Amino acid sequence: MDLLEVGRRLDALRAATGLEKGEFADTVKIDRSSYSKIIKGTKPLKIEMGYQVSERWDVSLDFLYRGQLDKLPSSLSKTIIEHLNNPEE
Repeated sequence: MDLLEVGRRLDALRAATGLEKGEFADTVKIDRSSYSKIIKGTKPLKIEMGYQVSERWDVSLDFLYRGQLDKLPSSLSKTIIEHLNNPEE
């Protein structure tokens, strides 16, 4: 598992929600400092945390951990994909 890629996908999901990093972390009960480390790829996204994200934002664990883009919620998929392709925007 590529920790940096997991972090990129998590941050793309966060961007698609329109929330700030800390706000997003709060919605899935991840400590804000841990969230920062996860999106930088220096800390793994534990399965319990991944499950919280999956349940709260209706994305699959396959998306978070493996990068499978099918079955993303239609309300978020376009923005997630755009952010993955252009992370600085």
